[in-house]
Amino acid sequence: MAWKTLAKRAMAGLPRLPSSHTRELAAAVEALRVQTEQLVAIERLNAEQEEDVRKLDVLFGNRACISAHVRAAVESATLDRDPFPHIVVDRWLPDDVYQTMLRALPPAVFFVDRVPMARHRLLVPFDFGPLYSRRVWRFIAQDIVEGTLGPALQDRFREPPNAYIGTFCPRWLDEPDQRLRVSDGRIMLRRPGYVIDTHRDPKWGFLTALIYLARDGDNEAYGTQLYRVRDDVEAQDEKPLRLDPKRCELVKSAPFRPNTLLAFLNSTGAHGAAIPSGSTPPTLERYVYQVRMGPDSAGIRRMVSLMSSERSESWSGKKLQRAVGERHAEAHE
Repeated sequence: MAWKTLAKRAMAGLPRLPSSHTRELAAAVEALRVQTEQLVAIERLNAEQEEDVRKLDVLFGNRACISAHVRAAVESATLDRDPFPHIVVDRWLPDDVYQTMLRALPPAVFFVDRVPMARHRLLVPFDFGPLYSRRVWRFIAQDIVEGTLGPALQDRFREPPNAYIGTFCPRWLDEPDQRLRVSDGRIMLRRPGYVIDTHRDPKWGFLTALIYLARDGDNEAYGTQLYRVRDDVEAQDEKPLRLDPKRCELVKSAPFRPNTLLAFLNSTGAHGAAIPSGSTPPTLERYVYQVRMGPDSAGIRRMVSLMSSERSESWSGKKLQRAVGERHAEAHE
């Protein structure tokens, strides 16, 4: 019998509660259902993938070859500047590594950390999930994305970020350490009905990379649309900047294609994506691995200190507060 039916019958026998209490009880029952389904999935997959886990030592041992492939793929990609600097990298991973990454995607029940259903995500690396998924995605996130892809993207985009940073903090370009670090890694699960309108990402993420986890036969239209913006403006705070679609002109669509990566400078213009509500099948799932690149906490503090007072105000917010908080914590250790 379905969980929801059991929950309704169980609640029907209880004394009538205020609606707020009923919602809390329903939420608790749903959370228990999700946790039970996750634990069952972990037990089943750990048994089924035992041999696959043993074979991972071979994959992990090929890190040098994988890194060389990633660097070469990024270096050979064409840097387009319209509507803003971006590259589309085909076969960014060796085919066998890409297929391993797909096989290691955890079941959808591990993504249900937020509503609505069309917008679920899983932060990576993650500590709760099937062993095979955890080990593969930790290797991808730390060894490949942080260790190789991040530096390769910064090298490929060396001039555009510097030109952008020079518009609001020219003194930063004289700093000895201008490295950008990978952060905010997450796998995003999207279903029919998902829409994210024309926008720019939070401004402390100078570079955004979208890694499409597409399977053969997936609709390429579920990629990312890139827009030129009429009368473009700078974001006045660190939050995502929503832009009026009427001011946005579609320039390009990056295809939702297997083993493809889109990376772009988060400076001007806009991007968006959608999966129409009527898309088929109704169980359609679109997975994208997203990371951002920007200064770490020490870099954020230093950059703001080098800005003019007029500029620093629009760059202050939660990100700076966390960076300052980390400095205070370090000072008291």
